[in-house]
Amino acid sequence: MKIKLCLLFILLGLIILNYTRTVYFNIFTHSLPWGIYTKINGTPQIGDYASTCLTEEIAQYGIARGYLAEGNCTTGTVLVLKMIKGIPGDRFIVKNGFFELNGDSYSIMDRDSSKRTLKVFYKQKEGIVESGRYLLLSDFVKNSWDSRYWGPVSIQFLLKPLWIFENVKKQIKKPRLSQ
Repeated sequence: MKIKLCLLFILLGLIILNYTRTVYFNIFTHSLPWGIYTKINGTPQIGDYASTCLTEEIAQYGIARGYLAEGNCTTGTVLVLKMIKGIPGDRFIVKNGFFELNGDSYSIMDRDSSKRTLKVFYKQKEGIVESGRYLLLSDFVKNSWDSRYWGPVSIQFLLKPLWIFENVKKQIKKPRLSQ
């Protein structure tokens, strides 16, 4: 009985923290490990987790395609959670179907998992990430819908994992284009 009551209080506390926007549950996107994350302060660095609200055009495309759910961003979508792979001053190149950044290559798919043509919003073939902008990519899943398609973005805040659901991550068999 005490264990059930304790778990109930923990769950209730996490729900309250979620509504205060200090704790975020990632069980919807395959772009990061599933788990519980908390909002932190700091200077964005490569490898940090971050959140962003996409522009109106990109967000509406994401909703129409089912890549994004409706949420609290001003565009009507949920926050997008990704890993920071490029920071201001980093050079990127798009060539031969790959997005190259800091010695890593990320393939740019022309179709999503439903065989629909993918729109690339960012047309620049090479450049340097501008001040206040970041490249958010996922290496957790290879075919993530991320900065390969929308380019550098501003971020709302940084995230730190509190608890990762490792056994759930291992059960993911076939990656699909995701948020």
